[in-house]
Amino acid sequence: MTVNITNEISGVNNQLTVHCKSGDDDLGVHKLPHLVSYTFTFRPNFWGSTLFYCKFQWSSWLHYFDIYKDSRDNLRCNQTLCLWIISEKGICMFNYDTKNYDYCYAWPLAK
Repeated sequence: MTVNITNEISGVNNQLTVHCKSGDDDLGVHKLPHLVSYTFTFRPNFWGSTLFYCKFQWSSWLHYFDIYKDSRDNLRCNQTLCLWIISEKGICMFNYDTKNYDYCYAWPLAK
């Protein structure tokens, strides 16, 4: 399985810092300029419980999100590739059926 995260934060101070982890792996900190992507690959476990979560930071904002949750994403990602875009409003996953980024989750209102 491959996860691709693209920074679509607009405006000034739009560099996105991404730090993703699972229960077994720390993928390190990655700084993404506007429209740059970070990609990682892994093998989901047999039990269907694989989980990767990420911390996203830009400007004075900090958010956490489960970037890959097997029960939610395995079929949505066409069992091969999860495409995500990060914006100020939230995070959206590519929908292979509609060919749009329309699986969207808003960030919580608090900073």
